[in-house]
Amino acid sequence: MTRTLYPLAVDLRGKPVLVAGGGPVAARKLTELLRCGAEVTVVDPHPSPSVERLETALKLHRRPFKSGDELGRYLVFACTNDSAANREIAALCLRGNILCNVADAAGEGSFIVPGVIRKGEVTLTVSTGGAAPGLTRHLKRILSESLGSEVAGLAELLGAFRSRLKASPDAERAAEILEQLPYRALLAAWKDSGREAAAAMLETAASRHAGVKGAATAADSGAESAATSPATPTLPGVTLVGAGPGHPGLLTVLAAESLRRAEVIIHDRLIPEEVLHLAPPDCLVIAAGKRGHFESARQEEIEDKLIEHARLGKRVVRLKGGDPFVYGRGWEEVLALEAQGIPWSVVPGVSSTTAGPAWAGIPLTHRGLARSFAVMSGMAYSETNTEIPRADTIVLVMGLHRLAEIVPAFLAQGWDAETPVAAIQNGTLPDQRVCVSTLRGIGEETSHLGFDSPTLLVIGAVAGLAAGDDSEP
Repeated sequence: MTRTLYPLAVDLRGKPVLVAGGGPVAARKLTELLRCGAEVTVVDPHPSPSVERLETALKLHRRPFKSGDELGRYLVFACTNDSAANREIAALCLRGNILCNVADAAGEGSFIVPGVIRKGEVTLTVSTGGAAPGLTRHLKRILSESLGSEVAGLAELLGAFRSRLKASPDAERAAEILEQLPYRALLAAWKDSGREAAAAMLETAASRHAGVKGAATAADSGAESAATSPATPTLPGVTLVGAGPGHPGLLTVLAAESLRRAEVIIHDRLIPEEVLHLAPPDCLVIAAGKRGHFESARQEEIEDKLIEHARLGKRVVRLKGGDPFVYGRGWEEVLALEAQGIPWSVVPGVSSTTAGPAWAGIPLTHRGLARSFAVMSGMAYSETNTEIPRADTIVLVMGLHRLAEIVPAFLAQGWDAETPVAAIQNGTLPDQRVCVSTLRGIGEETSHLGFDSPTLLVIGAVAGLAAGDDSEP
């Protein structure tokens, strides 16, 4: 029979709680119980090391559960590795009107423990009624990832605002005013531009009620006056977002969320269509067309577009392949934005410099073979960086068409001509190709096979592992 359970948040400070069992399940419950201030007693003849480490914070009896242990307890958790014993504990608790949770059979107990997500003072729970614990954990992860630190910060800000509101002439209307606040917009403002932006929006909302004027300012006395003044608009700003190495599945959760909320997206050439489809239907999508020094939009033109749309109050996303700050000229764009007083933020991306080799089955480090790696640009080699970095493995980006000058430099600086080299074209994409050769032969081999940009090269002993050579050096 399906049970309808009543959700309840309980204050356990100083309450006697019994945990029967001392294994991994019990250990997970103990952490949260102790955090909530419960007075915990554990009974188990052979407690696990993780439970023993908590002995100074609880009472530990190294023996099996016995009838009477449950008496006087506020809550009981039956977590032994014996299902029959757990059912017996539940039956004893039922007779004594004591709430009991049975770890391996939710239906046997009188309460279940939901998945808990904590963000500061904000606590959310999710439950499937004990029917599908795996789904509960999955839903918990989804909720935890979708709710950032702005939730905790806004709760703190609103708590101070509520206190000021109750002390104002409009105290009798406090519930009504709080109910009408634009919570979704407040969260978005905090996430995009920080505490000051949310405080400014809260002040604007509060100013509509004459008796509450100044309450939000008092709640956020640490914010700058310019930021909290309703007359000073807060620009949504520009978010530099890393799209990852190419495969849509390697886009981060935060990057996908930024795209879904974007009003303008300015993207580089190598962004998959599946990623751009995350944008809202009314979002303006602008292709910057960057491809190294080929078919490139001028960097100044891109920066001008970012500034132009940000000044219109749009939520702008600058979408870059890989990570914005790894050969993406992201910091140049940051400097241009800061020069115009436009706020910015960055969502790091999975860099192709590490993901490309990993996807091709090449470890950049391996015990006994390589303990360090460095990344270098082939495009800027002859201009600013004529020294090969000192590392066991070198990841060379944008260097395919300059191998004729780069390879001799490696050889001149002591690298063996037979050093393995792997070339990875279109890394992580369905048409990815991998070619394994040596420093001496990689130029001729990639030319023969028709490799083109984007191609990343891994130079060092680990590159030989791509061919299945896993013998000891």
